[in-house]
Parts: sequence; structure tokens; C-alpha cells
Amino acid sequence: MQDDYTVFWQNNDSALALFDDLAARMERGAYDDEYLARLDAYQEERPDTAHFYIFAARYLAGHGRYDAALPLAERAYRLRPVNYEVWKLLAEIYRHVGRYLDSITMQGYGYGMYEEIKPQIELPSPELLPEALDRLAVALGPGNYAPLAPHRPFYNEDGLTFRRDVFVGETLPLTMPEGSDRFYVGCYAENCFLSEKGELLERYRYDDLFAQYWHHDFVFDFQKARMAKDSFHIEVPEGREIILPVAGAHTMHKCRIETASDAEDILLGKWAFSNYRLGESAALTSSETFAVGTPILLGHDPQRKKLVLNILVDGLPWAVVREHFPHCMPRIGAFFSRGVIFDQSFSTSEHTHPALPAIETGRYPQRIHIFNEKDSHELPLDIPTLSEQMKSLGYYCAAPMASGFGIYNGVMRGYDRIVSASWKAASYEGVDRTIRQIEAFDETDQFLLLHVMDVHPWDGKDFKFDPTVEAHLPLKDRRLAPGKERTASVRLLPTKVYQEEFWASLKNVDRAIGGLLACIADRYDEDEYIVNLYSDHGQSLFTAQALLSGSDFACEMQTSTVWMMRGAGVPVCGIVDELTSIVDIYPTLGHLCGFPVPEDIDGNLPAVFGGTERDVAYSALTFPGQTFKFAVRSKTHAFRLETREVSDEDGTVDFMITRTGIYPRGHEWEDAYECTDESLRAFFYPRAREFVRSIASNGEHWPSMREARPEWFPGA
Repeated sequence: MQDDYTVFWQNNDSALALFDDLAARMERGAYDDEYLARLDAYQEERPDTAHFYIFAARYLAGHGRYDAALPLAERAYRLRPVNYEVWKLLAEIYRHVGRYLDSITMQGYGYGMYEEIKPQIELPSPELLPEALDRLAVALGPGNYAPLAPHRPFYNEDGLTFRRDVFVGETLPLTMPEGSDRFYVGCYAENCFLSEKGELLERYRYDDLFAQYWHHDFVFDFQKARMAKDSFHIEVPEGREIILPVAGAHTMHKCRIETASDAEDILLGKWAFSNYRLGESAALTSSETFAVGTPILLGHDPQRKKLVLNILVDGLPWAVVREHFPHCMPRIGAFFSRGVIFDQSFSTSEHTHPALPAIETGRYPQRIHIFNEKDSHELPLDIPTLSEQMKSLGYYCAAPMASGFGIYNGVMRGYDRIVSASWKAASYEGVDRTIRQIEAFDETDQFLLLHVMDVHPWDGKDFKFDPTVEAHLPLKDRRLAPGKERTASVRLLPTKVYQEEFWASLKNVDRAIGGLLACIADRYDEDEYIVNLYSDHGQSLFTAQALLSGSDFACEMQTSTVWMMRGAGVPVCGIVDELTSIVDIYPTLGHLCGFPVPEDIDGNLPAVFGGTERDVAYSALTFPGQTFKFAVRSKTHAFRLETREVSDEDGTVDFMITRTGIYPRGHEWEDAYECTDESLRAFFYPRAREFVRSIASNGEHWPSMREARPEWFPGA
């Protein structure tokens, strides 16, 4: 095992000294010629870094040149969008250049993550206040679990106050591409009274019990929509038909739809969408505000598939099911045996929050900076998401079952509709919704996401296990870890009850999804569909390995994923021994469906689809307040690394002192198997260094951020 940090990484001491000097001068406001001289020297040592642009923008802002400072500050934000110094800088500059709403967003990011610093929130003029408060609500909250707003601000005669809430009956204050409506948040209503969920939520939306428990299985309906009052005109192309979703503001909301040949009075649900089929242009009138969803244009295009279905089975590790496949997944196995099943697929991360964006963008988390659950910054519009790519091809994009992940940060912005609960996502329910979706909109080409969480583990202290597990497991095997504190799923120990729960849940997944796959095979010809089943990460329940003070979160069990495909353009190969990553899903769908794949993505088109086989797969685990853990795996060996220092809130970490080693696959962190072959070092080390370069802090730390986290950085 290598203990000499110089083997892997060497900080730039000259740049570090210049950083410390510039930071001290910046703190004093000493923006003089000596500051500029030091800045030039720093740029020579560390060009195109967020820190350089912060220093440069601060100099210009310090001399009142805010217009000139703005592009530098925005470059810093692009390089490091989760950073307190960047947020403070942009909040000040935006305010001076008149971009008050952007300023309030940056203030919200800082206050939400560093509440103990108690930064002052400066509100804009009254006409901008409603939008400002909505943006502040998102910025103050976590990046997952939309549409919850744990700290929603309200302004009255007492000033600014905060309370728990959810966005509902309104549009989310998110940045959308040109031509796209924002997401309206409704209540999902299917075969029930339209307004009952809305009435229930209106009563309990501020309740602590809803925030803590009831939201787990409350289903929201996000649809691209615009708000209308009095009247709204919708154009229907000549000779075509559309389906128009419409939602009301209260129970028994009256609305009238008039076309050239017909007129009907309808009743809308409170915050619940109903669909109306129109064959000609129409006018909708109502005395109160209502929501009109994006029209769904009917008609198939021979250039598209009739169905492209992504199935995300959250937390399913191939390293666990491989030995038992297809016995443990007979229906799914039989379906994908006529396609491709990758035998060595890995996640970039150990949990969903950073892994889902990697899948949806084809980029590693450190490239798009979505890794910190306390942060909700939005993905730049010039990074096209998977759903946006499919939307550009003309698909109707919907997620019949999803989680609250990816909505606030823009990862899901290309979907027309997202049906979501923050926690409960059972496969049997998701399959039913998906079949209804396929059948309801069978006259258009659909791109769908089904995200199920049956096999995802949860702390069992107060969790109701599957009845088949409880009925068959002896009492002694129900034993859990002692203590009352909840344990994060990535830290759960490999106990018998958790393992049996996994296998029972996997049976449920196979039974439900197997039925869906059978319906698809019966309904479509092989060249009319693509089904893509994958997982976002693995889990800890089948390994007893430990790394330093905790679990080895980057081990194969935690980062191994399932990936299977079948349908149009997919070769019939069965199980293939090719190394793949979750970021490869993006370019593969681009290849099969025909959308242009950006050259700067991290994903790779697998060789089985005509690309080039990747030589390594990366799993980089950045969780603020924890050590950075890293695995670079080839088919035969793995390079492993863990830092001594923990990651800061912005994802940077000091690599000066690390624990590293190279091992045969299957024996990671086992001293007896450590490899000292120079050819292996020559293979792994350059790849590993290049991968972490953008998050290596060089020992440069902002005092404001370190002082706010004394438990992470004692003595800062």
C-alpha cells in the first residue's frame, strides 16, 4: 500500500502561496497594483480556474467596474457553481447591473447552505417580489425531492418569514430553454375524484407531518404548462389532432371549450389535469386562472421509434445478481436475452443524486457539479439532457413514475410530464401507469422513463419488510444494527434480513416489469421499440469490506450497475464482457435514436454498437464532509484511492495526502494482493490524475467556507 503522497499528486506550492496572499488582500479590499501583479503571477501558475476568475472579478468590482467583472464572475460560476465565494460575488454584481432576480438566487444558495453565517438577504422591488420569493424558495432548499420547499419565504408586514411548504397549483421558477413552458405542479389523479388530492394537500401542505412523512407516497403531476385567465386560444394544425391537458384552480372549476363546430362546458379538477382531444383550433374561457398543458401532437413519424422506454431500477447491482441471473430475474432475463446485457457496467457514484444527472447528460458529476444534496443550482442550458435530445426529435417525453430528483437542477427539463413521488416508487404501480401511458398516447411516438425503487435498501429500524420475508425469516435473523439513529442506505450492514428483503423485492420487480416487457413484445414489432433497463448504483448489503472508518463506498457492490437493451438496432448478443459506465447510456441512445451527441461528453459508445471499447470505468465519490473515494477499473485491475482530507461543500479536496493502491479485480484494498508492477502504475496513474484534476484544491481554501464547517476542518 502506497503511503507516500508524492507517488500520486503534488500540489503547486507557488500557486498556493499566491492564493493565500490574494485572499488576504481581497479580504482587506486592497485592490492595488500589487494585487494585479500577484494576480498575473497566479494566472501563470493556475490558468482558467474558478479562483483566478474570482480574484479578477473582485478587483474590477472593487473599482466599481461591475459590467466588466460580470463575465469573469460567470466564468467562475461555470467552473465552480457550488461555491460560497462565487455566490457572494455574483449576488453583488448582479445587484449592481440590475439583474435582481439572479442576485436573489445567488443569495439563496449562500443562505441555504451556510445558514450559520446568517448572510443578509436583500429583496428586490415589489413588482419582482413574487418571482424573487419563488426563486429564493428553490435556492434555499435541497436539490432533490421536488416540489418540497422546506424553507419557503413569505413577505408581510413583519418582514421576511419562512415555513414549510410545497409548490403546487403553480409553475416552478426554473430556467427553461427558449420555447419551453415551465413545469406546473399538479396532483396526480387517476380513476379518482379530480379535486380530492388538491383539497387534501391544501389543508396539510404546511404541516410538519406532511414534510416528514406524508409526502413519501403523495404523487405529484409535473406538466409543462402555462397559466391562463379569462381566455386561451390553442391552434391545431390543419388535418391533425392534439391532446390538451388542462387543470383548474379549485373544486368544480368551470371552463368552456369552443371550436368552430362545437362548444362544451367542462369541470376542471383542483390542481389536477384532465386530457381533451381536439381536432380543430379552440378557445378556452374561464373566470378564474387555469393551467393549459403543452399540446400533445398525435401522429407517428417513420424516422422515430413508436416507443423508447428507459427503466431505471434504483440500486440494483449486477455484481450481486450476476451469479443468480437469470434465475432471480427470469422474465427480465428472457426478454433481454434477445438483446445486449453488459457484464461489467459501473456507476460514477454511490447514490442517486449525482448518478441520475450523469445518466441524463453523459457527463461525470465533477463536470456538471451536481453532487451536493444541499445545492439546487441549475444545469446550464447549453448542456442538452437526454430528454431534451429526444424531445428535439419529436417524441412525447414523459416519466410515468419518477422521484423528485433532477427536477430543481434541470436534469429532467426535457420531459413534457413527470409523475413523481418523493420516496415511494413501487414497480407494480409504475408498470400500471406506464401501460396506461402507452395505451393512452399510442397515436404518438413516446420516450418514457420508469424509475422504480423496490430493491433500494432503507434503514430497517422502523421499516415494514416484505411479508414473505417476515413470514419465513427466523427471529434471530431479524437482528439489526444497534442504536436509534437512522443509517444512510450506503452504510447499511450486510445482515440477513436486508439481503432477504432484496431478493423478495427483486422478485416483485421481475414479476411487474416482466409483465410490462411482455406487453411491449406483443404490441410492437422488434424494429418499433427500444427498451433500456439500467440501474444508477449498487448497494452495501452483500459485502463486509470496510475502508478506514466506514464502508468502502466505491467497492464493486456499491458501484456495480445493471445495463440491458433490446429493440431496434440492438444486436442480439446476450451477455457481453465489455466494460461500460452509466455515462455511456447517453451516446448509445444517440446512436440508436439519431440525435447528435456532443463531442465533449464523457460517455462512450460501446464496441458492441460499433464504437470503441473503453479501457477503464471511473467511480468517483464526492460527498461533502466525507473523504473522497475513487476507483478506476480495467477489466483485470483496479486503482483505488482515498483522501485523508474530506471534500468541501464545493466538491474540491486536497490530494496531497492519499491512500492509494492497485489490485486485481475482486481483491481491492487487500494488502496481500497489492500490485507494484510499474506498467500498471503507468497505465492507471495518468488516467486517475487527469480525472481528478478539476476538483483538486491544491490546498487553496476560502476561509469563509472552512470556518463554517469546523467539524470537518478543525483549526481552520
